[in-house]
Amino acid sequence: MADFYNINIGEIFPNSNAEIFSVHSDSPVKDAFELMIKKKILSLPVYDTKTRKYNKFIDMLDIVSFCINHFSQKELSELDLNFILESKEIFQKFKIGDICDLSGRNGYYPVESTAPLKIGIDLMTKWGVHRLPIIDSEGSLISILTQSRVVEYIQNHIQNINGLDKSIGQLKDFGTSSVISIKQDRMVIDAFRLMHENGISAVPVVNQIGILIGNISVSDMKMVGYDGTLFSRMFLPIESFLEMKPKNQNIDIFGKVLCVLDSTTIEEIITKFYISKVHRLYKVDLEGRPSAVISQGDLLKYFA
Repeated sequence: MADFYNINIGEIFPNSNAEIFSVHSDSPVKDAFELMIKKKILSLPVYDTKTRKYNKFIDMLDIVSFCINHFSQKELSELDLNFILESKEIFQKFKIGDICDLSGRNGYYPVESTAPLKIGIDLMTKWGVHRLPIIDSEGSLISILTQSRVVEYIQNHIQNINGLDKSIGQLKDFGTSSVISIKQDRMVIDAFRLMHENGISAVPVVNQIGILIGNISVSDMKMVGYDGTLFSRMFLPIESFLEMKPKNQNIDIFGKVLCVLDSTTIEEIITKFYISKVHRLYKVDLEGRPSAVISQGDLLKYFA
């Protein structure tokens, strides 16, 4: 266990030469949106052209939050996102640096690559962030440590870690018991509005009697397409939208929706996160009603 915790953060990256995708603070918002979709990533570090250093993140939910704050539903439904980002006066005025962390989810807390992994896990849970910028001794950005990468590292060393046979029913306050869900007949944009209002990155979708049937997350913003011309999909009923989403074959191993029970062990949760590549699981009762959300951050708290 000590070796697992004390390895330097810089040692857990499979390729130290991996490219870091980023954007400049004075670039149009559209540039960040398109780059995230093309590279299939949810956030980007932002290079501040005034201070000449990286000091913020921008993610998909920042863009969604900005749209919700500044445009009416009528405007959003009648205009495709590409037109909004390029042509509306407000998006000509505001650049990437103006809307960074608008969602309140993207604190920028750099950590040196020589710090122990335990420090990285502790800081992620303390600050409630999904990622940490990793810097060298001179303060230059050299990588990004994500919760998913930590989960992958834990999975690869699972045989060396004790205490993973405990079931989540044995643990006090494991996960978030206050579940914010949305019914399948609501519009997709309503789900994103819920995320914006509650500072969360996903909501479970339930049917009319509260049974879990799916999930809408910030990563689903990619469904608007590279040029934003499919933004009208945000105004579909969620049930229809879920049918359009590409199927995750790894999720099908466990069933249509990734669920866990009180009897599910910590080891099983680690494996489900690792194989499915999702960022949250839902604890359900025997009828399939969600009673708690278990995020990767909740899992890392177990190791903090």
